[in-house]
Amino acid sequence: MEVNYDQLILSSKVPINESLYIKIPTISELAFGEYNEFMIFTRVFVTSVREQFSGAPREVDEIEDKFPSFLDMAFDNDMSKVAGQMMFGEGMDLLNVIVNGLAYWTKTDINDYKALSNHKIVNEKANWVIDREEYEQFCNYIRMITLSEPNEELIAPKNISKHPHQCQIWMNLYKGRIAKLQKKKSEGLGDKMLLLQAISPSYLSFEDMGNMTYYQFFNTLSAYSKMRANNREFEIYASEKFDTKDMKLTDLSDEVTLVKLKK
Repeated sequence: MEVNYDQLILSSKVPINESLYIKIPTISELAFGEYNEFMIFTRVFVTSVREQFSGAPREVDEIEDKFPSFLDMAFDNDMSKVAGQMMFGEGMDLLNVIVNGLAYWTKTDINDYKALSNHKIVNEKANWVIDREEYEQFCNYIRMITLSEPNEELIAPKNISKHPHQCQIWMNLYKGRIAKLQKKKSEGLGDKMLLLQAISPSYLSFEDMGNMTYYQFFNTLSAYSKMRANNREFEIYASEKFDTKDMKLTDLSDEVTLVKLKK
């Protein structure tokens, strides 16, 4: 099932089947206790195997070939533990995180899930079978709800493992990019709420923002940020200080659109 973006901006739920939904958290729910769970159970579904293992360029192609998705990796006892600890800390297991993540997003009972020997996860009570195709679809839903796009600068080129010299060049680039990200100022939900209130053209209360879903909030923030940039562009265009005879103004209606996953 494709994501209906028009419904998504108005709804707090995404249907999986006739009786099961993904519940999109509100900003208040995240601010008052769910944020850590939200971050963990977002990361496990939006991160690709290649992205996670790009820091090991000599092995990344072989790992990705063997485990096209984290669902495949979760059923390998050794790699499930390796990936779980790499991503979430000591003692964490990838299969356990995935199952808990499915329960978190659908607000279902963790005890209703069973991992089968055929590499599927089932929830009989919810009439839900998670094979690789269903898992990938679920991951796409979470990417859309959380507006998560991969950082292409941190993903190793395909077939890099065959070229030892390129592996060394990549590692130098990778370490530098990671260090740059670590130095970047981190902004919390409160910072973004304050920014949205500051740039919105009319008063938007914190209570209003708290009642927005995560998807609604960040779409609104994106729209106001683009509108602010458009206003700044118009000020330059109308100013006598600049030669703007060849300048073309951006049409705001082309800029402000719902955030969608890249195809």
